[in-house]
Amino acid sequence: MFASAGAMRRIAAAVAAAAVLGCGAEKPAPRSGSPADALPPNITRLVDQGVRADWSADGTHLLYLNGLVGDVFELDLATHAARPLTSHFAHAGFTRARYLANGDILLCGPRADAPGAERGRWASELWLLERSLARPAQPLDEACFEGPAVSRKSLHIAWTVSDYPEHVLFGRSEIWTGEISYEGGAPRIVNRRKVLGRSAFYYLAFLETQDFRPPDERELLFTAYAWRGGEAMGVDLETGALHNYSQSWGYDEIEGVFPDGQSTAVEREPDNYWAVPGGAIDIWRTALDGSGASERLTHFSDFAGYGANNPSISPDGRWMAFGLREASGEHGNGAGIFLFDLRYVQK
Repeated sequence: MFASAGAMRRIAAAVAAAAVLGCGAEKPAPRSGSPADALPPNITRLVDQGVRADWSADGTHLLYLNGLVGDVFELDLATHAARPLTSHFAHAGFTRARYLANGDILLCGPRADAPGAERGRWASELWLLERSLARPAQPLDEACFEGPAVSRKSLHIAWTVSDYPEHVLFGRSEIWTGEISYEGGAPRIVNRRKVLGRSAFYYLAFLETQDFRPPDERELLFTAYAWRGGEAMGVDLETGALHNYSQSWGYDEIEGVFPDGQSTAVEREPDNYWAVPGGAIDIWRTALDGSGASERLTHFSDFAGYGANNPSISPDGRWMAFGLREASGEHGNGAGIFLFDLRYVQK
């Protein structure tokens, strides 16, 4: 049934008035100082210098790096003691460290002959560090772009192979899966399979793997950079079906999944519609039901020049480790690691 002309005029007037009010609304002025000096009671600082935390399977330890391309450390959450894991052998630095289901550590980092730390960040390879630390990290003979994904139940892994930043327009950006095998004494990747490429996004997106979605791990969660500003996505590993979970035209980067598989942690910059973040990034919790429903968790970007990034969710879903982001720094930078008690969410 069509509305009358009078009703349509009243609706139009109401929409116009709302638009005027919305345009006139002003955002609160940014706060001065650092969010680290004004933490709410549910957030504490764990590490003064460190980036990219990853939880152990029992929730008692965290892996982290001391730089965007650096050494790997393990933090005991009970004692707050940190021990170096990669200082006993020569290497060119690592960009990621993730616990495997058997306790060994999957690393991403450049070869020793990579020309420069920044280039090494984008031209890295996968390595395996045994939990005994009895020998140096072993190469897995596979390139990796940014972060790999690891199964919580098996030695199934996923990673991205990318030509970024040398080739952008039609450069390669592919997601692969495989399994770690120790047969023969040297770790290697077997059963390699290409899961997804840029053609699924008309070559407009660059991809980065993040997590297998619990509990059944049939879906791989990933970010499609430059797709609608950046989207938190999932691909069904059996059917290849794609799912857009953030449903937002702003910048969204998926970073960690909750253990029940019903939601994920996302770095979000709502007013940024480009492929790379600008400044005001905070962490949101986004539903994995396709609704795009999101809840803001951190408010670090309320402070001028700062934000929050790199969230990682504990195995019991109670805690989130995350980083303090300096907006003027390199993408992914972190000025310390913080612990967020998810039982209390700031509104």
